[in-house]
Amino acid sequence: MHNFGLSQKYLATRSNHNLLENLTPLARHVAHGPLTPEELEQAKTAWSYFETFTNHRTGFAQITADDQTVTPWEMGANLLALVCAGRLALIAPDAATARINQCIETLTDMPLAAGRIPNAFYHVETFAMLNRKAELAPRGVGWSPARIMRLIAGLIVVAHHHTALAPVVALVLKRWHMRDIVGDGRFLASQPTADGQFKTVQQGVLGYEQYAARCGVLIDLPLQAAMDMRPILRGQWVNGQLLPGDKRLINGRAAVITPEPFCLEALEFGWRPDMRDVALTLFMAQKARFEETGTLTALTEDTLDTPPGFAFHGILAGHQPFASFSTKGRDISHLRCLSTKAAFCWWALLRNPYSQKLVDCVSDLASGKGWLVGRYEETGKANTSLSLNTNAVILEALHYKAFGPLFPTD
Repeated sequence: MHNFGLSQKYLATRSNHNLLENLTPLARHVAHGPLTPEELEQAKTAWSYFETFTNHRTGFAQITADDQTVTPWEMGANLLALVCAGRLALIAPDAATARINQCIETLTDMPLAAGRIPNAFYHVETFAMLNRKAELAPRGVGWSPARIMRLIAGLIVVAHHHTALAPVVALVLKRWHMRDIVGDGRFLASQPTADGQFKTVQQGVLGYEQYAARCGVLIDLPLQAAMDMRPILRGQWVNGQLLPGDKRLINGRAAVITPEPFCLEALEFGWRPDMRDVALTLFMAQKARFEETGTLTALTEDTLDTPPGFAFHGILAGHQPFASFSTKGRDISHLRCLSTKAAFCWWALLRNPYSQKLVDCVSDLASGKGWLVGRYEETGKANTSLSLNTNAVILEALHYKAFGPLFPTD
């Protein structure tokens, strides 16, 4: 019996049961080995983003080609990309260590929201704290636990692969008041109040919360409740398939469910059975959509080269299947994209004929400054945005193909 929280209902459908049974061994037993010449070129393309857009003062790359903001999420992704680049021999080992060390030095004295926790937004060159509009915010605007935990993931992996830097990583973590972001076993985000203080609110989205909790548990934060998705998991039938959703509302809206956190956890730490089963369900839903409509489908959150500039492309977006929403909750499904990083993730984690189709579909999206974000479903045209996250995740996927998880915990 699978550990997917809705397994009794889910496995009641023979087709879903058979698909899950066929895919689970693939996920468990993916063969790892040296990159082929073509795969090495793919890795070099991803690394070119960091060669092009890294700020030489701080060591971090900016969030996109056109945006000099950086959040803790991108900081973590940047550190993970640097580790991958060194292990894939895209740069010399000493160069990788030096680049990582520069990033760690930036983190040691960066300003903190309320003087305690990494702020939600920073300027990539000055590391001054910013607000959501990229305006200076001297006291910060609060913190996002999921973003901070992505940075924690990067620091954990750095300490594992560059052991000489582990003491400095420990000093960075000691400076942050990490217990401030935990309450009753779950995450607490913060928001500024009218009187200049901060209030905390419980925050979490299915998948992202569990990925973040796995990172937090590795540094001994009491997040066992957040690790368990069963109390928050709901099911919704779509075309004969039971898709996973989050029972909770965020600002009065149901959450957008993307595969990204499930895939990131696997690439970085290895599969957990619950996370694997939900991830495979999301994969199968996209494959089924392709078989029904002919539209290759690989959705996740991504930047856009057109307003509003960012989209959550969900397998289940609220209660709508295969819909896209802006950060403000506006339906922008006409901008739905096949994601380059999602294609590489599924290819690395499953090596399935469908995942190979996905990678083939984005193979022409390589540029001299990195991989483009994806391809618009409606028009077939490239989404020409260049983002740190796209290229960092592709490096993680290629590292997984070569070596397996960055920090296996099983």
